[in-house]
Amino acid sequence: MIADPHQQALTDRIRDIGHPESVRRFFGLLKELIDMVNLPNGDARLAFVVRQDKSSITANINFFQALRIQKPRRGEVEYHLTVKKSCYDRLKSIEELVFEPLTEKSDYLTIVIGQSNVHLLYNPTLRTCWEDCLLELVESNKRGPHSARHNADVYQAAEDEAFLSEIIRLADDPTLGRYAGPDRILNGHSVEESEADYETESILPDQPHNLILFGPPGTGKTFALQPYLRNENSSLITFHPSYSYEEFVEGIRPEANNGQISYRVQKGIFHKACLSAINQAGYSTLADCLNDTPENRSHKLRKAPAHYLLIDEVNRANVASVFGDLITLLEADKRLGADHELWVTLPYSRERFGVPINLFVVATMNTTDRSIALLDIALRRRFAFREMLPDPSILGTVEGIDLAQLLRMMNERIEYLLDRDHQIGHAYLTCVETLSDLCTAFRDRIIPLLQEYFFNDWSKIQLVLGDNPIWGKEPEQRLIWIKKKYTANAASKLFGELPDAMDEVVTYEINPHLQQGDYEQIPAEAFIKIYQK
Repeated sequence: MIADPHQQALTDRIRDIGHPESVRRFFGLLKELIDMVNLPNGDARLAFVVRQDKSSITANINFFQALRIQKPRRGEVEYHLTVKKSCYDRLKSIEELVFEPLTEKSDYLTIVIGQSNVHLLYNPTLRTCWEDCLLELVESNKRGPHSARHNADVYQAAEDEAFLSEIIRLADDPTLGRYAGPDRILNGHSVEESEADYETESILPDQPHNLILFGPPGTGKTFALQPYLRNENSSLITFHPSYSYEEFVEGIRPEANNGQISYRVQKGIFHKACLSAINQAGYSTLADCLNDTPENRSHKLRKAPAHYLLIDEVNRANVASVFGDLITLLEADKRLGADHELWVTLPYSRERFGVPINLFVVATMNTTDRSIALLDIALRRRFAFREMLPDPSILGTVEGIDLAQLLRMMNERIEYLLDRDHQIGHAYLTCVETLSDLCTAFRDRIIPLLQEYFFNDWSKIQLVLGDNPIWGKEPEQRLIWIKKKYTANAASKLFGELPDAMDEVVTYEINPHLQQGDYEQIPAEAFIKIYQK
């Protein structure tokens, strides 16, 4: 029998709840709460309560309920998360959520989530509301009567996954006796977990675990991420030059509370994406996943729904620095649940960490970026690359202008003058429905892009647009005009003398009608004769 009354009470409540995976998920949330409030076991502001009358386990902060798991009232296990009333408008659109006031005059609400909607526990808006509430409760001075006693074993179970596993085991089989520490000796008998004879047939998507969509701007790379974003199991991040490992995986960041600066280890989006992926397999924490047997882990992760981490503009950051030593863990056969799985110890939290096999990384990369060569060297072995080129076939005809042929001709010229990586994507023209729209697209997007491509070499821009004199456009049909040619005589008048080693100088300007938005003065032939001589 269990001698410790706290441990006995905790074991009994877990047995009452009767759903080990839900219990593990609750303790994973409780661990996040502990990390967030940064209070030690025994702090007067914390009360982790095990109640027999409600068959529940509750975390109270300053006498306010912050988190609870409860035996089914509506036919399934329930999670109760406390948020501020001001969050109601942000959350009311989530139909599955049930809102309950803590008291009639309370400034807080309880969000009730049933086991069938457990994915909502990881809804970004809900998590932000809950985490903001926790930080407010820590600083609250609205304390009231509180007679319940703190159960220190609840805190220990959240911090020690081995202790939690044995408590859950005791709840399942009371004859085992009491927990005796990490050697897992209970009443003098060693407990060994039987190997499960699982099938490992995977239901994971038929696509590379690590995929980069690359191509020129406007070819629909970011648009290709939309189907993944419609899946609730997805996370999106856009890289930028100052993005770092500390933001992506984990790092120590300062926080200000009442004028006092404290430093805490905070998890980045990659760590959270990995956690979300293992949550889909029924694990509440990465520690739970790593403590499972390899056979169980492989079975659960291969059968779990996929989670997608979407990275836009991946090559804008220093990828080797952002991923650090985790870049090895990205390889498909090194993932948790794979044949040659690996994990590492993170440098800040000192936690074990691995990348689950049901996490898929899909990134986009603009080939006009100057850092493309460095990125290829760093990631070619770990990522599959899928090129996305302009698709003129999706474009139609506007006022007699064949947009598809227009785009093909410009891109063929660009590819000759530069390379295929600097073509113009079809997205620049997909919203064009009138001649006015086309003029706007050229003035605001395409011509500035060509200026960037050719470093203001206007003669080459004229070649791309068919505005060079040999092509045969009438002067009023040209989008790029010759402003002035400086002969030796004109240069002498300009400077008073002839500059040394003077070559013929030509200056250019964008068609003033186009520049000023006077589009009725731009004939359709200005665009037709780009592709038709």
